[in-house]
Amino acid sequence: MFCVAIEGDENLKHMRDMSFIEELLKTKSILTLLNEKLESNAADIDVIEYSIATKMLEHKLAVLTSLNVSVDGDGDEKASFNIFGTDKSIVIDKAKLREAITIQDKPVVEKMANTEEAKTPELPNIPIDIPEEEFLAKAGEAIGELKKTSRKTLEKESFIKVFKYMGDFNKMKTRDLKKSAQTKR
Repeated sequence: MFCVAIEGDENLKHMRDMSFIEELLKTKSILTLLNEKLESNAADIDVIEYSIATKMLEHKLAVLTSLNVSVDGDGDEKASFNIFGTDKSIVIDKAKLREAITIQDKPVVEKMANTEEAKTPELPNIPIDIPEEEFLAKAGEAIGELKKTSRKTLEKESFIKVFKYMGDFNKMKTRDLKKSAQTKR
C-alpha cells in the first residue's frame, strides 16, 4: 500500500527503490556469510540462530518479491494483492488512497511509550565460562523468589528473569557441544 501511495512523488519512489535494492544486498550478504560458515565447518554455527535467520530471510524475500508482482487488470485506477496465508485478496482504489495520504515536507514528533510496564528489569550478566554449579547458584540468586499471579502463572518480571538465565545456561551448555561436534567433523 505504501508503494502505491507514493507513486506520485519521484523522491519517495527513488528512496523506495534504493531501499529495495539495499534490502536485497543485505539479504545476499547474510546468505553468503552463512554459506561460508557452513562450507568452512566453523565451530561458531548456532543451528537455532541459523534457522531463525533463514526464516527471517525467507519472509524478507517474500515481501521484496511481492513488491515486484503485478496483477492482470491493475492499472492507474486500482492495485490488487493477495493476503499471505489466506485465499483472500485486497483491491485498493489508488485515487482514494492518494487523496487520504498527505506527504509533508517536515517530520512529525514521535513519542516513545514511557510506562512502568514497558520497562524491563536490569538483570546482571553471569559469565558462561564458569562451572555449571556456580552458574546455577548465581542464577538462582539473581532470579530470587518466583512471584506468581492469581492464576498460578509467573509474573512478568519473574518470567523474564527465568527465561534470560535459561537462555544463558543453554548457551553455556551448547558451547561445549559445538566444540566437540566440530572436532568430530
